[in-house]
Amino acid sequence: MSLYTLREREYAIERIPALIKLYPESEEMLSFYRHILDFQLRVYKESKTEDWKKGIRFFYKLLDLCVQYGSPQLRESAEKFYPTREEEFMGLISEFMKEKEGQDEERFIFISFLEPFMSKKAEKEDLDHSNWLKSRCPVCGFKAVVSFLSDTEDLQGGRFLVCQVCKSQWVYNRAKCVKCGNTEDEELHYFYDEGRRAVQLQACDRCGTYIKVIDLRIDGLAVPILEDIASVSLDLWAREMGYKKFERNVFGL
Repeated sequence: MSLYTLREREYAIERIPALIKLYPESEEMLSFYRHILDFQLRVYKESKTEDWKKGIRFFYKLLDLCVQYGSPQLRESAEKFYPTREEEFMGLISEFMKEKEGQDEERFIFISFLEPFMSKKAEKEDLDHSNWLKSRCPVCGFKAVVSFLSDTEDLQGGRFLVCQVCKSQWVYNRAKCVKCGNTEDEELHYFYDEGRRAVQLQACDRCGTYIKVIDLRIDGLAVPILEDIASVSLDLWAREMGYKKFERNVFGL
């Protein structure tokens, strides 16, 4: 267990109240997700392995949270798992890991369960994340859900992609579409809400795809995955404009 990663998880939970003030329209979703973050922190602390199959007992605790605090649709989906035999839903999770897609509520449950284990796996991987330069995660193969800009010792204003399944981060071309690879400035556009400039959309007219870019130079307290979830109004606007998100977040948005 990494103490640095542990503190990051604790900070993400602390970030929720500030996001609710900034995005009051997302209060219900963020308040519920805080329970998920608490769950993931507990699993991260208590689990001694990165093998999710050995931590399957935590799956039932997650189902309890979804039933107690989730939406009616999520509650119904979670309840369906209770009578399912352990080997059956382990097979469903394995299939999800392979196909990388699923129905929204099941996908939420699977990603929420897998994240603490997959992040432990990512911590042990000896990969050169600075030279990966692809839009899929080098650890688990899922598509990046969000990106951010940050100054580092080696890179000023560098762009990084983030995986929501294992929390891996890796360098990516700042002015490049994550889907089609387009680098033409006139076909890449950036949109944001006034007063919330740290969260932007990078939208590509060539393929009609967008991804959010969180500028940590504007808001150094931002947590990219949480900012993506909170700023659902941008997703709804992008959908109205005909753009499609590169990868849905854990809520399917």
